Amino acid sequence: MTTKPAPLLQPFAGVLPPPDKAHLVATRSYLTYSDYELQDKLSRNPFSYLHVIHPEGDARGTDGMRSIRAAYEIFLAKAWLLADTEPTYYVLRQTGPLGTCTGIIGLVPTAAAMAGRIKVHESTLSDREALFASYLGDVGLNAEPTLLAHVPDAAMDAAVAAVVNGPFDFDFTTADGVRHTLWRARGTNREALAEVLGGMDALYIADGHHRVASSIRMAQAHPEHTASHAFMAIAVPGDQLIFRGYHRVLKALSALPDLAERLSRMRALDGVRWETADGILTPAAGQIALRGLEEGVMDIREAMEATGLTAAEWLQEAVLRPIFGVQEPRTDRRLDYIAGDLEITDLDKATAGADQLSFIMPPMTFEGLKAVADDGRHLPPKSTWIAPKLRSGLTLFDFGPAS
Repeated sequence: MTTKPAPLLQPFAGVLPPPDKAHLVATRSYLTYSDYELQDKLSRNPFSYLHVIHPEGDARGTDGMRSIRAAYEIFLAKAWLLADTEPTYYVLRQTGPLGTCTGIIGLVPTAAAMAGRIKVHESTLSDREALFASYLGDVGLNAEPTLLAHVPDAAMDAAVAAVVNGPFDFDFTTADGVRHTLWRARGTNREALAEVLGGMDALYIADGHHRVASSIRMAQAHPEHTASHAFMAIAVPGDQLIFRGYHRVLKALSALPDLAERLSRMRALDGVRWETADGILTPAAGQIALRGLEEGVMDIREAMEATGLTAAEWLQEAVLRPIFGVQEPRTDRRLDYIAGDLEITDLDKATAGADQLSFIMPPMTFEGLKAVADDGRHLPPKSTWIAPKLRSGLTLFDFGPAS
């Protein structure tokens, strides 16, 4: 008799801000703020979770990590964060200028990730894994969920709808125009979510590969600390993820020998149809727009179909590596990346330049991401820009420090 595997997403008793302070506690990562913005937030909002993740101005060293735990416990003592007493699922909806996404927050056992049920599409760096694992060991917290996606499912939609049709626990809008609404799944609604989640075979990492890898390291390093053998995640339908292109800028091209010959080779690539067009900043699926030394659009649909590669993979394997010598896109200083949420006027400025070649990429799709993960491939770094972007301090998983 076969044993049914444990659900990929399990209920837990989270730590959340009280409803009257949720909009003040929840924050973006401190890394997204300039120094001025960070100090302004810290000085004007005593409830911001920034006071936890940035308690002494430097959270990178071991002492800084331990001070994060101390600052978190101060928030608990002041009742600015409250621990739930019963395990449940949390349903979070974000609605903003880019669209709406609704997902279920719960815990993913690290055993499921080690068994390959959490599908990856990017490789990770071992030093970052080690750093994050050290953080987990000292702090004992997940302050925001890892973003996972699942194949759209009508039964899941119905179970989520039953929750969101009831009263919400939090509802607020942040300065970036995004509305955050959270529900606790109670009673039969919680059981219905558990039933549907129990039949789910796999989840796909949309954002957070290093978080998952570091959680596995944490569990392996501390087998006795069983509370840490899971990580907090939000599971959303793949068709609700919001994708934007992650663009590449290849700089200092005049220093390359035989530049004209390299550009000629790029124009002669198999399966590519060139279109003359200036200033294209939103290429269609299967197209890459070029600016700088070359202006126009590469229609690569035939090449993608012939190779089975995504646009980002094809660009690295057919153009950047063989023609321009970009062997390691993570570390080549000639290569810059531009996030897909950049305002169109800023993107226009960033991609124009006489000594650079800008590749404006089409957005990935969930189907493309899923195909890469199912095939066991790894995309080049910064191949996908995906929303929602989740806030820290809205739901927390407190599994306690390892020592």
